[in-house]
Amino acid sequence: MSENLERHYCVGPMGSEFWRIEVPPDVVPSLAEKFDWNRLGRRVMIDAGGGVISWMNPSGAHADFSDAVDKTVERAARLLDAKAKSKRDTRWKRPEYPKNTGLEPDASFYVGASAESWYEELNEGDEAVEAFEAATPPDLVVEVEVAHFDGEMPGRYAALGIREMWRVFRKSRGSAVEVEILVLQAPDGPRSVGESIVLPGLAAEMLPEALVLARQGRFADLEKLLAAALALGSAHRAPE
Repeated sequence: MSENLERHYCVGPMGSEFWRIEVPPDVVPSLAEKFDWNRLGRRVMIDAGGGVISWMNPSGAHADFSDAVDKTVERAARLLDAKAKSKRDTRWKRPEYPKNTGLEPDASFYVGASAESWYEELNEGDEAVEAFEAATPPDLVVEVEVAHFDGEMPGRYAALGIREMWRVFRKSRGSAVEVEILVLQAPDGPRSVGESIVLPGLAAEMLPEALVLARQGRFADLEKLLAAALALGSAHRAPE
């Protein structure tokens, strides 16, 4: 019994609680429609194709780093003279997927041209925004505090057409935060890279420091760090 429970429940290294169950895919639409899974946890993922339902209750540290991601991405985009629109934990799905199913990242963003298009649709009203979001995946999603049964997550986001994913994690309770950047639409499937393609110049190795500064409210230091990183990245990509 305990072994079975361990397969479906865990506590992450930031203190969040995670649950996961697997059901026949053909019953997912009925379960999604007839039961409010958000009653069980604050964050829910319902994979209609794979028959996986998972949910979590985030810890304070988890919420802090999710907020830090928002502040970091928005400042980095501004320094790159690009628009960014945060969609936080919006549930994303393909149009043909059943109602109430989809994936809820800890943070999600339109960046650049897609963000500009989102604001243009906003001028037309909420229905135009809803239609745009249904047809347009975000450019970047972020998952904070990866659980041991989240290995399929990059492939699930890739199937939605999302370009990039960040994993913000600790290897153990109290250890330093690390960040992995994944390009989701690579020819051979999601792969880890050293630098963001959505926000060029942001390196995975400097993002932990940026997130800690954002969490601490040290925004002047955060902007200095980002400005230096983005300027260095731009110099490295200068045309020959």
